[in-house]
Amino acid sequence: MGPTSAVVAIVVILVETSLVVWLLFHRARGGRAQRLLEGRLRFEALLAELSAKLIHVDAGDLDAALEGALQQMIAFLGVDRGNLDEYVAAASGIRVSYAGPGIAELPSILLAHEQFPWTAATVRGGGVVRFSRAAELPAEAKTDRESYARLGTRSHLSIPLRAGGPMLGVLSFDSVRDDRTWPDELVDRLRLLSEAFASALERKRMELSLAERLRETARLRHELTHIGRVSALGELTASLAHELNQPLTAILNNAQVAQRFLGTDVPNLPEVREILNDIVADDRRATEVIRRLRGLLRKDPPEQVPLDINDVVSAVADVIRHDMGVRNVPMTLQPASGLPMVRGDRVQLQQVVLNMVLNGLEAMREPNGRDPALVIRTSRAGPSSVSVAVEDSGTGVEMRDIDRLFESLYTTKVDGLGMGLAIARAIVDAHGGRLQASNNAAGGATFEFTLPVDVEQRS
Repeated sequence: MGPTSAVVAIVVILVETSLVVWLLFHRARGGRAQRLLEGRLRFEALLAELSAKLIHVDAGDLDAALEGALQQMIAFLGVDRGNLDEYVAAASGIRVSYAGPGIAELPSILLAHEQFPWTAATVRGGGVVRFSRAAELPAEAKTDRESYARLGTRSHLSIPLRAGGPMLGVLSFDSVRDDRTWPDELVDRLRLLSEAFASALERKRMELSLAERLRETARLRHELTHIGRVSALGELTASLAHELNQPLTAILNNAQVAQRFLGTDVPNLPEVREILNDIVADDRRATEVIRRLRGLLRKDPPEQVPLDINDVVSAVADVIRHDMGVRNVPMTLQPASGLPMVRGDRVQLQQVVLNMVLNGLEAMREPNGRDPALVIRTSRAGPSSVSVAVEDSGTGVEMRDIDRLFESLYTTKVDGLGMGLAIARAIVDAHGGRLQASNNAAGGATFEFTLPVDVEQRS
């Protein structure tokens, strides 16, 4: 082979070698690009799956869903530890964490700010904290660096959770067994995931806030109902004091007479025995008055129990009977027999009847050419409800007022507060019933409420 042939052969070999190297290089580069594309598609599929789960999960199952989503992300990223911490000022909110076998759990970065002051401040300011080695942290993060080293953290990433408003928490990942890089592209994807976590936390907060507001509304309604009951009984103070004073005065008189009998040389024991029997009877009368008052003044939480509506009405009639006599207003009870039981709170329903009676008495305060009279009746109001009606012979209700009588703070009385009937309607509504007013053909008005029959007794 001549020199020229040798040179040609060498050139051919070099060209063939270059072609092989070029092909191998581009094949390798194409494989790497393929792997990057596949990794991106897997991440986007996981992001879509987790977002859908967190959007549609029930509030009661949110904690478990967050824990499952976090573990899926830890497995996908191949890290050793992950945390999701909800931020509630000076308190602990939702906290989901996972650490591999033999790896110490990472404390809440937001709450353990004495261990991670720089990290906590950065995240609360909306910044991302990431490092492949703790040595990359700035000088002012000395305390953080020591804390990460103590926990075995070699690489770390923290992303603040936001849902368009203030920071809700932080999503963190740690590598303990090897150094780990956190490229911008990965952080951007994880930001998308953090938005799904943040939206779930925000929804949980809103639902908890709504539940808290509903509880507060119920508490205020209970307080207002009690105040209304005390106010209604306040109108009967003089009458109730007189009703209580009668048996107490009788007890005192009988006791003084018994003392005189016992002071004689030959006590009349049969007479003393009769006096003592009278004292016991009057004591029971006074005790019953106090018992009725205590029952109506109770501030216990509402209690839904089966009730005989005639017993509810009868208890109110006993409280107001003397007051009716003082006002010279005859009261007639017309209870229907065989009524089915209703379900409700005894004291609250007694308050409704009492407010209706006091409203009727107020309507008859001024002379109107008719004899005052009050009728309280119970009846069956269809197959699945019963009714209680209070009929007075007062002035009736102006048609322009009849639709507004039950509004809060609306009153036709000169010195009225406009709360009695509003509270009564709220109580009846809460019991699934209806309270309404109408004018009587012969004059006066009737206030009537219906209540559903206890579900176990419906025919």
